[in-house]
Amino acid sequence: MNSPTKPGRPANPNLRKQREEEILRAAAILFAEKGYAPTDLQELAQRLGVGKGTVYRYFPTKQDLFLATVKHEITRFTTTLESMVPRDAPLIEQMSLVIEAYLQFFQQNPDVVELMVIERSHFKHRRPTYFDLENDPSCARWDALVSALIEQGVLRSMPLDKVRRVVGDLIYGTMFSNYMAGRVASPQEQAREIMDVLYGGLLTAEGWEVWRAHMNTGRSSGRQDEIEQPVNSTAAPTRS
Repeated sequence: MNSPTKPGRPANPNLRKQREEEILRAAAILFAEKGYAPTDLQELAQRLGVGKGTVYRYFPTKQDLFLATVKHEITRFTTTLESMVPRDAPLIEQMSLVIEAYLQFFQQNPDVVELMVIERSHFKHRRPTYFDLENDPSCARWDALVSALIEQGVLRSMPLDKVRRVVGDLIYGTMFSNYMAGRVASPQEQAREIMDVLYGGLLTAEGWEVWRAHMNTGRSSGRQDEIEQPVNSTAAPTRS
């Protein structure tokens, strides 16, 4: 007769992975609630219904557990993002859907934002886990999307890393502004507002000419930077 499996001691790799997942998800909630220093792994063990030693078998130190928790939650973010944006949607729409899915995830998972804040506060010597996304497959998909839109003539030609950096910083800032201000905004509406500015731009055709002339004379920085005119600047939409 087989003896029952004891809590915290999975008998096979699948159960071990499941237990690790349970620890990480519970840790994410606890760290976000308490902060890093006040978090007691005994309380975590109690919430999980296991002995404290079980937690330490998976994660030797509190720091190991915290950093693994942040990485787990960021990975969950990229996986969710990938699943929320259909690949068969029109390319021009996919950009907006990516931004919407990004904002929606963090709105629905504020604990992840809190973990990012805690990581930056307590581990200043480390590069924040979020910025490891530069090597994530989700970034490769974004680059491929932008590249395809450039090839179609929908977007003007520019370096892919420049687009990723500027748009990424914009939505990253929007996400943090929402969280810090306690602002509950519609991710769909915010994504559309962002895309309206990105796609339509702020300047009319006449405004772009003024800006290009200003920059090319080097008045703002003391140097001459040749500004390339966007292909659609002669047909700028009329703003209401």
